Amino acid sequence: MQNRNPNSRFGIDINEYTQDVNFTTLARTIDFLYLRASGSATGRFRVDRKFLEFARQARNFGIPVGAYHYGVPSYDLNTADSQCDDFINILQEGFGARNYGDLFPVLDIETPIEPKMNTDTLINWVLRFKERFERRTRRRLMLYTGVFFVELYNNFTTSKGTQPLKTMPLWIAMYTAIPSNPPFPPDVGGWTRWRIWQYSESATVAGVSNPVDANWGPDNIDYLRQPRQVSGLNAFISGDTLIVYWDKNPDVDLLGYNIFQNGSWIGTVTEKDTSFRINVSQLPAPVNNRRIISIEAFDYDGETSPVRSSVQL
Repeated sequence: MQNRNPNSRFGIDINEYTQDVNFTTLARTIDFLYLRASGSATGRFRVDRKFLEFARQARNFGIPVGAYHYGVPSYDLNTADSQCDDFINILQEGFGARNYGDLFPVLDIETPIEPKMNTDTLINWVLRFKERFERRTRRRLMLYTGVFFVELYNNFTTSKGTQPLKTMPLWIAMYTAIPSNPPFPPDVGGWTRWRIWQYSESATVAGVSNPVDANWGPDNIDYLRQPRQVSGLNAFISGDTLIVYWDKNPDVDLLGYNIFQNGSWIGTVTEKDTSFRINVSQLPAPVNNRRIISIEAFDYDGETSPVRSSVQL
């Protein structure tokens, strides 16, 4: 995988054991923040005691923030469903209804180690969690894991020789303080690039009083968050043509825009477009003589704007 570079964003991840957290200082110190929302290490779902407070404070101070769940895979795949649903619920409690954080929501997988479980089962459990989460939230799920753990589980390769987890955005842990480690993470599990690299578990960072996990992120925070809500939306009918136009989104990883009428998709355009035209005869019939035109941006990860902008004709 790649090494960090001078433009790599810097972030930390914290939990209820992080001491003397000063968000005024952190707002000047870090580019992004991850919080432990929950975990199932005790055999039951447990919310981090500081999550709700930290989520509120991060938002108040304008720090881009996301959250993770410490998952515990099981041979019972139903536990993926229950842990997923509980994670979705606590995210909304922390960030608001249908809001799952500014950054990618994260599933943290670093157990079991001893005794191990079957690699296929581990991967199937993660996929079950991922697919359920993404279907219910319309958000992409990031995977946190360690180089050691991937290698322990057959390089995350199934018995069929596939590596299905490699499509997930990756937050990889590999600590540079360990002498036997290479200078930056190697290719593992089918991944050739990380989105976040946790390079230390004992960094000294202004804004907290005890050592914390430290991370290098991408060159731009846009690569960790949803596209912005589209601004400047206008629409009108001229003759037999619906004309829609808007302001260009500034997201660096923008791929395009989806346009809707009364919630039904009517077209997709590229990131270079700021207008859309369609013959009225191709549109669904208006509802109660109303046409509500809405738009969302989408990026290369398939993430969409948190809110669709809309205008009524």
